[in-house]
Amino acid sequence: WTPRYCRSKLTTEANMAEAQPAEAHKVQSTWSKLERDVLIDKIKGVVYGQALGDAMGLATEFMSRDQAKAVYGKKGIASFDDIIDDFHRSRWLKGDWTDDTDQMLLILIGAIENKGQISEKDFAARLYRWVKSGFPELGDIGGMGIGMTVMRTVTSKIFQEDPHKAAHTVWEESGKYLAANGAIMRTSILGVMNFNDLPKVIENTRKIALTTHADPRCAASCVAVTTAIAMMLQGNFDAGKKDELKTLVQHSLQLGKEQLEDNPETVKELEKHVKAKSWSALALDEHNAIGYTYKALGAGFFGLRKFTDFEKAITELLMEAGDADSNCAVCGALLGCKIGYKALPIERLQKMPHIGWLDNYVTCFLDMLGLGETPDEGESPDN
Repeated sequence: WTPRYCRSKLTTEANMAEAQPAEAHKVQSTWSKLERDVLIDKIKGVVYGQALGDAMGLATEFMSRDQAKAVYGKKGIASFDDIIDDFHRSRWLKGDWTDDTDQMLLILIGAIENKGQISEKDFAARLYRWVKSGFPELGDIGGMGIGMTVMRTVTSKIFQEDPHKAAHTVWEESGKYLAANGAIMRTSILGVMNFNDLPKVIENTRKIALTTHADPRCAASCVAVTTAIAMMLQGNFDAGKKDELKTLVQHSLQLGKEQLEDNPETVKELEKHVKAKSWSALALDEHNAIGYTYKALGAGFFGLRKFTDFEKAITELLMEAGDADSNCAVCGALLGCKIGYKALPIERLQKMPHIGWLDNYVTCFLDMLGLGETPDEGESPDN
């Protein structure tokens, strides 16, 4: 069923024949080789995998590896109740996701309300409001956990009028140094929109990444992630088979490289992170570098390449510390797509405090994609 609050924004079965080009985001049977239920399971895996990874990663955000080990021991957290109540972590309810998933959901909700159309100005307006008030219905009084690059850009006088220009100005004023993970942490959902059309996926990804992060390394890392998700949803590569997954990763890596303006140094660094041989090789708790976009990228792809057990992957990753919620959010989205929603630790998911709210928006999102469930005849959709 479709929740009452989003029905008016969606095209119904009765008027599908009259749908305009704006309905081109509706998933067609020719878009994927996957069975419909498998496709839905993988799409849900992206959203819930990101949210759960984010919530688990908060446990060690801003710690070093040694600090994480001292607090949680070698095995990490067994449940959300194990997360310590220091000043930083106590700002969220146990099991809540952070700004990473909040911002991903701004994109998702915008896609629902705009019938699949992605606009940087629409996202900028939503982001501006979120910074001011968060999600009030969840008890927020403002956006929490906002990174320096995002805050500098959102507070620019021209942000809502021309977000790309505002972001570019912030980047130039930094000496073209800032390449933070504030874009890659939120853009996984754009691998789902129009997943059959990689150029469109890249276009949408760049629109949203460049809204706050102008450095080409940010766009490159975002594109690598969203195109990997899109290709998994197309079903042309079986991510469960090592050789096919290797080919998929190589394709997404190449598409990421194409965003780097022929800069050999950053191209080489991108490949190094995507093909990292261990968590430790990524130095995720490196002093003054934990928020680097390539670190979240490397964490995401190492998890995708090496794991099928979500809880094991995320637990190991969060114990690497650093900007752990962002690293785990990116890894959670990629791995969630690979293994699907049904393979996530559902008991832990159900303990997230706002899971019902998230469920409603995922229902709306799937309906917008043409993948929603139709209630049985005579059944009340609000039961």
